[in-house]
Amino acid sequence: MNILLDQKYTAKVADFGASKLVPDQDEGKLSTLVQGTLGYLDPEYLMSHILTEKSDVYSFGVVLVELISSQKALSSNKNSEVGRNLANVFVRAMKEGCLDEILDAEIAKEGEGLESR
Repeated sequence: MNILLDQKYTAKVADFGASKLVPDQDEGKLSTLVQGTLGYLDPEYLMSHILTEKSDVYSFGVVLVELISSQKALSSNKNSEVGRNLANVFVRAMKEGCLDEILDAEIAKEGEGLESR
């Protein structure tokens, strides 16, 4: 996946390595062999082998969570649970109302400064 920014910093998701021309009658869906990087792959795509626009949105969301948490999409180091998936950690933190626990400390500190203005 490639994330491109235009002049107004609007993100555009592109993956030229896996791109294919899809006729309009396919309604934006493409059945394909599973390819991509674990941790960024849409769970629905892993099950169905059907790419949709939602697949790219999911991957882009994982990148955003990496940026705000300073953590990798997948981790298996000794300080975390084996095979930890950042997307799952994020969803769990969101449901439990504790997103602040996964934020990078520097980003959280900057956010506190903005709130006091």
